[in-house]
Amino acid sequence: MRIGINTLPLSRVRAGAARMILKLIEELYATDSENYYYLYSDRDFEFPCEGTRWQKRVWSPVRFLPGTLWLQTAGRRMIIRDRLDAFWSTNNLLPLGLPSSLAKILTVHDLLWPIYSKIADPFHRCMYGLFFGRSIHEADRIVAVSQSTAGDLERVYPVPEAKIEVIHHGVSAAFKPQDRQVATEYVVNKYGASKDYILTVGTIGPHKNLITLVKAMKILRQRGALSLQLLVVGARGRKSSEVLSALHSSNLTDNEVRFLGFVPEEDLPMLYSAASSFVFPSLYEGFGLPLVEAMACGAPIIASNTSSTPEIVGEAAVLVPPTLPEAFAEAILQVRSDEGLRRAIIEKGLNRASCFRWDRAARQLMNSIREAVVEKRARSVNIEVSPPNKK
Repeated sequence: MRIGINTLPLSRVRAGAARMILKLIEELYATDSENYYYLYSDRDFEFPCEGTRWQKRVWSPVRFLPGTLWLQTAGRRMIIRDRLDAFWSTNNLLPLGLPSSLAKILTVHDLLWPIYSKIADPFHRCMYGLFFGRSIHEADRIVAVSQSTAGDLERVYPVPEAKIEVIHHGVSAAFKPQDRQVATEYVVNKYGASKDYILTVGTIGPHKNLITLVKAMKILRQRGALSLQLLVVGARGRKSSEVLSALHSSNLTDNEVRFLGFVPEEDLPMLYSAASSFVFPSLYEGFGLPLVEAMACGAPIIASNTSSTPEIVGEAAVLVPPTLPEAFAEAILQVRSDEGLRRAIIEKGLNRASCFRWDRAARQLMNSIREAVVEKRARSVNIEVSPPNKK
């Protein structure tokens, strides 16, 4: 088969969905020796394409054209020209108007923009308003990254359940428990962190709900219980200034809350392993990759009880309502003081993390692509051989 892949996210900051997409493509690259792949983007990106079976298709007629618009224009033209059997669009939107003979597979990571439209980026809200509904209509298969996202699709849009397949993401082998003393020394020396810290990971934006965590830290200090530092890992996103304003008004110091920004992926296992706990107060997640990474590294988790989070962590976390800073403060103290609870969460987390594997996800994705192509070809043959309608 000739398979096209939307690799626009790989030419941007590789956080969130981009990391998930890269892992799946790496698995396909390592294991598939039969099919031909074409990777479409407006900018070049780091990925080995050796031999004739993997080729980059990188071109844009205009500099700084937004990726969504590039996909609908230049990207669409290249896809049509390459006469593919299947096209996998990796990040919520399809190029519209592709040939009917082409099997179209669409991965949907979340439905943040319609569910939390007030906090979504205005440009993306506009683009999704224009293209998302038609994308899910034109897709032959929709891959949802969680049952929660699949449920959102069925609830918000008239998407038949049979059209949706849930494929959970995986966790890389590099994410495993590190020697705690070695990890602590590494984090302290490289990032100037405290030896005793809690960790949160994710792009700093409204739906990540860091304001609640900042308020929880303030409550802990007011109770005289703040002997630990909060490390925030993640690039600053839209409205990150609101988090910084909340931090300023709380009078928390840099010794109490520290923003590390975007960190190399190879540092994350050290950061997770040395953390007193991993705290994830997000209002909404399609999947929540940091949750799986934290479990795999043996970090006890405190998280919101909303969207996909309960599905992903199972019983391997203390779950609390996302809008209650007091609940997060209590949970942080409980995990620190109750050694039995802490050990139970860690053990359950390690077992739970083993359920999420990239090789399995890649096999499921490839099966979905094959089935979509077979169904498309079968419908084409039926149309061609059907006798004319006689009246």
